[in-house]
Amino acid sequence: MKIRWPYILCLATTMLLSACARPPVVLDRVFVRNATNDRITEVKIHHEPSAWFGSANTILPQKSYDIGFSGQPLLTRQASVSWRDGDNRPWSLAIELPDNSAGGESPSMSLVYIIYPAGRVDVHLLESVKLK
Repeated sequence: MKIRWPYILCLATTMLLSACARPPVVLDRVFVRNATNDRITEVKIHHEPSAWFGSANTILPQKSYDIGFSGQPLLTRQASVSWRDGDNRPWSLAIELPDNSAGGESPSMSLVYIIYPAGRVDVHLLESVKLK
């Protein structure tokens, strides 16, 4: 009887990796913050490859808009963000989404996009706070 070490090693590695995998982050909200001094318009966020899409017509300066997402798992790693600035100039960026590798064990998270002047966008994954 031959011992099939490569098969046993492959099976053990697969079992170990699946046991260590984290469940996906569950989002309860997606916020877009306008950190510019002008209003931004035609704000669109498209998560890829899950095809989740959110948009806002206008976000006033230094204000946030709650696009929503109610209780769905975040299954994507990339998003496309587009908007028009106060001079009606179009901006579009593809950005990597954060994972919860440093995060706690919160049952739900909020994804926050912050749009800065000159076409810069940051995205953060934050522990959700229940609003009363």
